[in-house]
Amino acid sequence: MAEVTIEGEELVLTIQGMRRLWSLKSELRIPLAHVRGATADPGLSTRFTGFSAVAEWPGRKVIGSDWYGRYLGGTFTQDGDRVFWDVADPAKAIVISADWGEFRRLYIEAKDPEGTVAMIEAALAARAAGAPAPE
Repeated sequence: MAEVTIEGEELVLTIQGMRRLWSLKSELRIPLAHVRGATADPGLSTRFTGFSAVAEWPGRKVIGSDWYGRYLGGTFTQDGDRVFWDVADPAKAIVISADWGEFRRLYIEAKDPEGTVAMIEAALAARAAGAPAPE
């Protein structure tokens, strides 16, 4: 699970517990200027769909852990883009879209998916309006 906060002009994802080892990341800091949006995605799949359904795979692992159906963590590629995963329970998954050099999408598990998405969207709206991002 990741703790998601807004610090100034950055979206900060802090990976919790043993997942730091499994995903090979402890923290990601993304400038809000590069975040395009966030959505809750409880239908997200972490399972291995088999070789006949390659297009439905969560991606190809670059580095990290791929216990399909149980946990995905680390850097993967999807459709030529680098993406980050930290999801064990897809019911708590959110997807963050970014126009950022390191990752295009971040699939993370949050304690409160809807609240986390609302916080990110509020920070993006405040930034677009020229107001300081809510902390």
